[in-house]
Amino acid sequence: MPGQGPQIFILDDDKAFAEDLAEALAFAGYAATWRDDPRLVCDTELAGANILLLDLALPTVDGIAMLTRLRHLPRAPRIIFISGSGEELLRAAGVIARSHGLQVLGALSKPFAPEDVLALMERPVVPASNPAARCEQISAERMLPALKEAIRTRTLPILYQPLVTANRLMFVGAEALLGTDLPGYGPASPQQMIAAATADTAVLADLTFLVLAEAADACLRWSANGPTTQVSINLPLEVLQNAGAVETISRIARQTGLEPRQMIFELTEDAIYYTSPDALSAITQLRLAGYGIALDDVAQRQNGLLQLSSLPVTEIKIDLELLRQARQWDKARRIFTSIAELGNRLGLTVVAEGVESLDDLALARGARVDYIQGYLVSRKRPLPELLAMQTMLGRTCEPWVEPLQGVA
Repeated sequence: MPGQGPQIFILDDDKAFAEDLAEALAFAGYAATWRDDPRLVCDTELAGANILLLDLALPTVDGIAMLTRLRHLPRAPRIIFISGSGEELLRAAGVIARSHGLQVLGALSKPFAPEDVLALMERPVVPASNPAARCEQISAERMLPALKEAIRTRTLPILYQPLVTANRLMFVGAEALLGTDLPGYGPASPQQMIAAATADTAVLADLTFLVLAEAADACLRWSANGPTTQVSINLPLEVLQNAGAVETISRIARQTGLEPRQMIFELTEDAIYYTSPDALSAITQLRLAGYGIALDDVAQRQNGLLQLSSLPVTEIKIDLELLRQARQWDKARRIFTSIAELGNRLGLTVVAEGVESLDDLALARGARVDYIQGYLVSRKRPLPELLAMQTMLGRTCEPWVEPLQGVA
């Protein structure tokens, strides 16, 4: 019945467009009203709406200026930005709105259909920017004892996220990642554990080498179930800068019996950009010894691309945030494809992170990505669960897709 559901308010100076859109939304069962001049809109009207379709190019008070007004409302509506001025302005508006603590459903470039608005309304809300919530500060003094004990007793939580080929979705290995429950401490994110360990370089080194040993052993176990596979391990540059780091890594590999080519060390592009000569020497030594070197989080910054010509990199991992943006923005899709093409031209293995849907998979395949990982395939899992999945699927031609079956 018309008038039920979210209250939609349209603020657009194109009267014919706003009126037609309001009628279409009302026909779909929503209460929709519109105005063409923000100066004639009272705060009560804005606060009473659940969703605001906000045109950026308003002639009297532009859409960005409206954000200041919205942020001071006791209850601000969720926002869908609309504009014919280009996606760059729409993206910038979304960033600004979230920095103000406002909730953004998305953005639409004109012209668009009412169905596009309805599709955005069904999406989960993109959280407002809240650095304090994202990076909760954990006292290193409180966490370090628990980390040391977990390392000593080899109870550090280590999970594995499968890596599969983009074309046939066949298992080729996994990435070793920290879990989220630290024994003797409680819930903690991997970022918090790494941050605490970084306060004591000896603890960070011990943590890294333990993950390396456990991951190498895990790779041997899943390699026994099928073709030779690989394991990826995050390697902090602080550890690489320590004297004897390469020797320790090589010793661990020899003790487990894993071939160097089966081990891929992941380094973030920012970290490599600011690396010291000692760390760069260690990276080069690892590559000479046959280990793989992956440049992680590519496209999160521009630094990594600047370093590809001089670093002994064998693999690039396209940052998941770029893939998320590529779901909506044409420019992001082109950047994603360009990075993958660059990797292919340089003879590098290209991995797409954060693949969560068939559309993501189609983009990765179209860009000739080699491997994918993400929730479409599987979340990160304890080793026994991963081995069980591999036993069930690894020796067949069935795709490794957890939530969706029968994907070609």
